[in-house]
Amino acid sequence: SQVVEYLHAGMAALGAMPTRDTIIMERFFDEVGDMHVVIHSPFGSRINRGWGLALRKRFCKSFNFELQAAANEDSIVISLGSVHSFPLNEVFRYLQTTTVRDVLVQALLDSPMFEVRWRWNATRSLAIQRNRSGKRVPPQFQRMDAEDLIAHVFPDQIACAENLTGRRDVPTHPLVDQTIHDCLTEAMDIDALIELVGKIEREELTLIAKDLREPSPFAQEIINARPYAFLDDAPAEERRTNAIRNRSWATLPRRATILCWMPLLSRACAKKLGRSCITPKNFTMPSRLSAISPPLSLPIMASRNGVKGLYSKEGFIS
Repeated sequence: SQVVEYLHAGMAALGAMPTRDTIIMERFFDEVGDMHVVIHSPFGSRINRGWGLALRKRFCKSFNFELQAAANEDSIVISLGSVHSFPLNEVFRYLQTTTVRDVLVQALLDSPMFEVRWRWNATRSLAIQRNRSGKRVPPQFQRMDAEDLIAHVFPDQIACAENLTGRRDVPTHPLVDQTIHDCLTEAMDIDALIELVGKIEREELTLIAKDLREPSPFAQEIINARPYAFLDDAPAEERRTNAIRNRSWATLPRRATILCWMPLLSRACAKKLGRSCITPKNFTMPSRLSAISPPLSLPIMASRNGVKGLYSKEGFIS
């Protein structure tokens, strides 16, 4: 029943259910006025990671602003500033099949995945020594050797940003070609992404753009994404999504249903606290929670009509 209520709340907020034939894009603002765009695309993390990186590159070139982005199996989030403005439905047309590969290659050069796969390819090709004088080379020294190697092979990759103008020319080198190929085909799926962009161009998919007052239930997962989903170098404590207030999209009984993942406070706990347990006459315990009678455990904060207190099976504890 909780899954049904979750899907029903998501459909009520977006007006449709995201599927492989229906892509929904929502836009909302956080508590400090910054804009966030969430794309609900259930195509898997490899396609979403490539799509998110390419869109991030397009936004960076359009607004001259290093924005933050993240992608998981079901959605993509792009966090912008408060000064940006654009028609939401045009974001679907930001990428074209003829240029999406070049845009993605330029985008992945700035991502951590290129550095990691470069070190791996350089090490397994024996271009970097793993043992020296009978002793194993420490990992930090191997990273330095990898940077020295790419400085000779691909100088623009680690060049000073002030000396770079326009796109970076990727040299023809076996290690560079293999690293880019691994990023495009292992960490991402460039062929599937090109096919997806082609379907959008041919209008074979249903595209929905919604401006919302608050994030939908389906956006909660990507808003609270783990660091492995980040598409930029910003740490978790500096993410713009931290400013999004996760407003409740359900009524109090539904909030209590969600909170039932934590054990409820029993009558014995109320007696130990030395507080009276009050059950409001006009408040009834949801049947789904009435069936739960856990042992003594943690209290749960709840509120009703502006009165806050501890919530248990018997009601509010004053």
